[in-house]
Formats: sequence, structure tokens, C-alpha cells
Amino acid sequence: MTSEPGSGGPESFRTALARADRAALAAFVRENVSRLSESEALRCLRHPYAGEAVVREVLSVPGLLASREVRKAIALHPATPRADALRLLEDLPWRDLADVGREARTLAPVRFASNRKILERLPKLTLGEKAALARLADRPLLAALLDDGTVDVLAPLLSNPRLLEEDLTTWLLGRRPAEAQLAHLARSERWMERTAVRAALLLSSRTPRPLALSLLTGSPRPVLERLASDPAADPLIAACARSLLEERRRGPIDSPDGNL
Repeated sequence: MTSEPGSGGPESFRTALARADRAALAAFVRENVSRLSESEALRCLRHPYAGEAVVREVLSVPGLLASREVRKAIALHPATPRADALRLLEDLPWRDLADVGREARTLAPVRFASNRKILERLPKLTLGEKAALARLADRPLLAALLDDGTVDVLAPLLSNPRLLEEDLTTWLLGRRPAEAQLAHLARSERWMERTAVRAALLLSSRTPRPLALSLLTGSPRPVLERLASDPAADPLIAACARSLLEERRRGPIDSPDGNL
């Protein structure tokens, strides 16, 4: 593999990369790294055979490290030495840190550090930035985003595939959700179908009684049974739950004319 970047145009570069195995790719980057453009360096780093040898060569060129995209690609790479990956996180913006934090192939300590840096910056993010982050954040960030207190952040967070029932139930029963957030959650068909979340919303001491009562009628039996027997439940809500359970046990009653 002797082709040089620029010597035969973009097509020859792509062809050379397409034909490279692990050893050939490492040799190519070693011989040509000082001449690689940003886009070429990124293609080399994203090559399926790119290993630590390729990463170290790119790390040796200050001009390439001036590119934010290259720094991000190196931080994301599973073959990047931990110390180098952590160093490259320092000046990445929150959006790049979020990508690093949720990439499963990235080293766990690097993911942890990325998410920690986002948490440190979270108070300084705008509402729009927090809402954008809520859509893609990894699980270590979800509790802090739930605690934001705004519907603007909760709404996209509820569609984040990393959000689990236990995240919502812990927040509902152990944190301080705002009334507007609770009302928004109650309108979510997806989450109100989850028995644990619906029960936690009804059990939360911060859920207004009118909202709780509106949710009771359509609640499945397991939710009503939990409310009826849980000493932490609002006494009125518990009594209504017991009444609904009794009605369901009796079943429909025939009217005198034979109609239900």
C-alpha cells in the first residue's frame, strides 16, 4: 500500500483504504500522517482496522489535533490510551461529550468522565441546550435532567430510549418533581401504561389530588391494589382505590328492565 494522500486524488485514497488490512493501514498512516487532511485522518480513525498504532500516529500531529472532530474521534476510539482520551475531553463542547458518554465501544472511564463534565456544565446550559441533551443523554445524566423542573426538558426526556421505569419511579417518590411535570407525565400514554410509573405518580406526595383522582378510574387492578394497601398513599386516594376494587369485584349489575 504505497498510495499517498493527494497523489492520486480522493478516489485513490478511498481505494487504498478499502484494500487495507490492519498492518497495511497502520503502515500507510505512519508514512503519510503528516500529509493527511482532517477528513482523511477521520476516515483512517473510523476504519474498521484502525487500532492503537493508527491512533498514536494521529495523536503525534498537532495540526490534526487542532480539529475538534479529530479530537472527538480519538476520544471515542476504543483503542485510544486512557490518558490521551481523558486529555482530549477537556475542551470538547457538551454535544460532543454527550456522544462520547453514550458510545458503548468507548472506554468506560472515558464515558464516565464525559458525563461528569456535562453534569458540571449543566447549570450553564440554556433551556434549549438542556432539551436537546435530554433527547440523547446517557443514563448517568437523567436524574439531573429530571430535577431540572421544567416541562421543556421533561418532554424530550420521556422519549429518550435510555430512560427506564426505575428512573421515573425514583424521581417521583424520592425527589421533588414540579406540578407541571407531573401533569405532563400523566398525559404520556407510553408511561402511563407502565404499572410501576402510574403507581408511583399516584403515590407521590407532590401529585395534586385532582390529577391523582383523574388517573384512578383507568388504572389497572395492580395499581389500585397497591394504592389500597400502601400506608404512604393519600387517604382519600387509597379509599377511592378500595372503592373501585370493590366495584370491579361485584361486576356490572343488571337493571330492572334487563339492560346494563
